Amino acid sequence: MSLKKERIKMKKTIALAALAAVAGSAMATDLVVDVSGMESWGFQGDAANSILNVFVGSSATITNIAWDVNLTTLGISWAEENHMGFFGNSEAVQVAPGDATTVVNMNYAGSQGSAIVLGADGMLDIETYEVDWDDNAAAIDSLYESGSTITISYVPAPSALAVLGLGGLVAGRRRR
Repeated sequence: MSLKKERIKMKKTIALAALAAVAGSAMATDLVVDVSGMESWGFQGDAANSILNVFVGSSATITNIAWDVNLTTLGISWAEENHMGFFGNSEAVQVAPGDATTVVNMNYAGSQGSAIVLGADGMLDIETYEVDWDDNAAAIDSLYESGSTITISYVPAPSALAVLGLGGLVAGRRRR
């Protein structure tokens, strides 16, 4: 095969690979979830804790979790005791690390990387709960006030265009 033909095939292969990469990454997006009104009543798994189920997308990969929340603690509960658990509590966020005080409508913001891969149903569950102490037994420990949000950054499962692009790569390789 001549050098010119090899270069043409190389260019086609690179173009198809670029198309597949763009198709797969072009869909990365953020989902903003309002968590206002969610309550923490006890430890992880307590039946009274608020649990929010959010549809993100079948087999999506969560890449980052960011929060901008307004937290009120009740009784003697401290802000640093409040956590949010994601995807069956396989990953947790400590909303107010180091704030060992009771608070009223205090704003906390932050983010952390994630590697959660959702199942075929595409659902992400979010639970608010206490750690270390359940200061107010059988009563609410904390409340997310109005304007509290979580931003879920995720990448959907590979799109059909990416699959077609990869198929084109394979077809191009087989013709040789």
